[in-house]
Amino acid sequence: MLDSLPTINSLSNEEFKLQAQKIRQQLLLAQRTACQLNRAVIIIVAGLDGAGKGSVVHRLNEWMDARHIDTHAFIEASDEEQSRPFYWRFWRRLPDKGTIGIFFGSWYTQPREAALKFGIGKHALVKNGKAIERFERMLSDDGTVIIKLWFHISSEVQYRQLARKATKNQQNLVVSANAKRAKADYKKTLIIAEKIILETDSDHSPWHIIQAEDKNYRDITAAKYVLDALKNLADNTAPKNKGIPAAGPYQQSPSTALATINLEHALSKKDYKRRLKKYQNRLQNLSWEFYDQKRSVVAVFEGWDAAGKGSSIRRITTAIDPRLYKLLQFAAPTDEECRQHYLWRFWRKLERDGCSTFFDRSWYGRVLVERIEQYATPEQWQRSFEEINQFEQQITDHGTTVLKFWLHISPEEQLRRFELRQQQPHKQYKITDDDWRNREKWQAYEHAVEDMFYHTSTNAAPWTLVSANDKRFARIQVLKTYCKAMEDSLNKG
Repeated sequence: MLDSLPTINSLSNEEFKLQAQKIRQQLLLAQRTACQLNRAVIIIVAGLDGAGKGSVVHRLNEWMDARHIDTHAFIEASDEEQSRPFYWRFWRRLPDKGTIGIFFGSWYTQPREAALKFGIGKHALVKNGKAIERFERMLSDDGTVIIKLWFHISSEVQYRQLARKATKNQQNLVVSANAKRAKADYKKTLIIAEKIILETDSDHSPWHIIQAEDKNYRDITAAKYVLDALKNLADNTAPKNKGIPAAGPYQQSPSTALATINLEHALSKKDYKRRLKKYQNRLQNLSWEFYDQKRSVVAVFEGWDAAGKGSSIRRITTAIDPRLYKLLQFAAPTDEECRQHYLWRFWRKLERDGCSTFFDRSWYGRVLVERIEQYATPEQWQRSFEEINQFEQQITDHGTTVLKFWLHISPEEQLRRFELRQQQPHKQYKITDDDWRNREKWQAYEHAVEDMFYHTSTNAAPWTLVSANDKRFARIQVLKTYCKAMEDSLNKG
């Protein structure tokens, strides 16, 4: 495919000036429309070294309103980025709704370079391609427009560019590259790139391949692809995949997992203290061992209001050095967070290798409160099951241990705790009107919780259902499960 592309298309300087004047005006209008429609746009600039990608990025910033464009160059990952899951560095740079992000280098760079340097096989490339396609579809389903540009030049032209032997008016800016190495790897690079392009070329984020030997033709063609995408955005304001869940038709949970939880479990005060000391001592040692081996834990705490999530978390954090964890509590998203995909605010908070992140409430709000309160459409929360599984799989692929706890109590026990909180001045802040209102929707939440278990309890990140009518028993169950998961991870090597 790539090696058979013609590379002779060109534009004279006069033709370039005529087209440039027209297209600049159209780009500005289309960009303003995208901003008004509150849609994010990602322009991925990829291709062969020496093809003029940097010059194109400069041109796009010149021809559009740069105040609403953020350009990011993803070259070598920093220590901070390497110590977190692969997609973390990209999530942090996703453009706000209503703005454009130009990605010079992207999630395509690492798989391509790994295949070139280490010779990873076709199976690994296909696996990476499928992961990328799912990631881009998730962004597209949320309304993000993804424009992917691949710039192609011949081996001879590439060598002249990288060796700085091209004529002055044709020389592209080259940061650093080995001309001889690039020439030797040219055919292999094309084979790898072609496989990735074919695997990730889709209706929602297609590839546009540009002949880049003539600078005038290259810049005008790239601008036209961007303009066409922005015009299409204005003509079709809804995301292409709206209403199509990423994992196929939605299936309601046939299970009744909550009914299987024995709420009669209880511990005496004496037994509780003995076990608490045992597991907290074990957890303290395991936390330092995880730190030494640069391993991390992501722990999610969900459950009914007044189920004891906070007190269970405290029994864990009491045993761990405060330098080794971050405890996060999430409420309604802020205005800044609403301008991004709903997973953005969780991705960016992940701690680096060796440290743990505790989420008191989490991304599961999408399929619980946002579902029940209709803050998310049925298409959105149904699609979220697969998006969440993908998110957690990417975390575990990095080597992080993911723990998910649901603390379950009976409606009668919840009522008792609500009334107790109202009677105790130092606990009255814990009870709100929303708590009482949510209680009236117990059955609706119960159905949502069952769906959540059914669709998101995976081998990589299973749910632990905690019997929490007795607070002492719940705390020990959480601690015991936490320690065992860390031990299992260490035993796997």
